[in-house]
Amino acid sequence: MAQKKKAAQTAAEAAKATQAVQAAEAAHASKVTKAAKAAKAVNASEAAEPMYPLDEIMQQSEALMGVKPEVLAGAYHSLPGGSLTVQEAKKQVQLFLNRKVK
Repeated sequence: MAQKKKAAQTAAEAAKATQAVQAAEAAHASKVTKAAKAAKAVNASEAAEPMYPLDEIMQQSEALMGVKPEVLAGAYHSLPGGSLTVQEAKKQVQLFLNRKVK
């Protein structure tokens, strides 16, 4: 009788442990799914942003970023030109303006 009771108790503990593992796996899967959705949303928003040539952004730098074209030229001095989004240009200008002088 005691063995049956102990076996039933062990089976109940095993069932609880299995449920806990399943709940943890479900929570992890939910987090992974949310992170994947957020990454896709970021990629989609980046893809939707139009690309402009650097010289065109430089011409509009005061209106777009509140800086003179010379600041944008300094920010992209050692970087390759080409096409970029306005957000990328703003980010690079902020990095340039916050850079420590050696």
